Amino acid sequence: MGMGPQLETPAAAAPVIPPATIPASAGGSYAVLQCGEDSAYVRDAYGGYFNVFRALLEEDGERWRVYRAVRGELPTDAEAAGIDGFVISGSCSDAHGDEPWILALVDLVRRAHAAGKRVLGVCFGHQLLCRALGGRTGRSAKGWDIGVSCMHPTTAAAKLFAPLKLPVHMPIIEFHQDEVWDLPPHAEVLARSDKTSVEMFRLGDRAMGVQGHPEYSKDILMSIADRLLQHNLILDCQVDVAKASFDVRTPDKELWRKVCTGFLKGRLQSQQQKQHKLLL
Repeated sequence: MGMGPQLETPAAAAPVIPPATIPASAGGSYAVLQCGEDSAYVRDAYGGYFNVFRALLEEDGERWRVYRAVRGELPTDAEAAGIDGFVISGSCSDAHGDEPWILALVDLVRRAHAAGKRVLGVCFGHQLLCRALGGRTGRSAKGWDIGVSCMHPTTAAAKLFAPLKLPVHMPIIEFHQDEVWDLPPHAEVLARSDKTSVEMFRLGDRAMGVQGHPEYSKDILMSIADRLLQHNLILDCQVDVAKASFDVRTPDKELWRKVCTGFLKGRLQSQQQKQHKLLL
């Protein structure tokens, strides 16, 4: 369970994604695969989770749209062919579950990756991306991780994001009780934390997962925590710890914006190519 929107039901899969046939806008075309329903709070305060992601990732000249994967809404082959990058959102479902909509999403992600699309997974999306590419996910033996946590980038991350000069500590909001158990073949860890051994991973230049929520703010996290507390799914003490974590450190949203957009929009690869040419 990677916490995010409140969820619903099923879906059906689709065939192979062909090469691009629909011209993208000048700034690129991107889609959020929303894996849960909008909570009343986020709908009223932000207009929905899609707007929360757009606020973090969207730039001038781009085309963004949302597919409510939890309802079985997925892009057609023609639509998928014209999309440069996908973002898989959080959810209160389990990425290792076998609900029809989850299986359909796994299939789409596999085909999108095979077609060379960039895919960014967030929380549940991080776990589902891992599963789709051949890894394993499940419940964390350490239980819930709620609040602001510090991710520690690996040497691989420092090299990949060299232009950003990553700090040793990368504070981010977390809300999950599932995690990546085993990475997909040939994938590498980009960040760890005291509680989670795979906070970030990537497979080549086209797939990256982030266990935390770079798009969240304190009010969104606390609205979800209050809802789960009311349903006796978490404890008062866990909510208290989450609140207190914001007094200790502040999520570095601007850093995470640069990390996520740099990957999703292919800037890291182009920067590496430029550096390589300079060395020749």
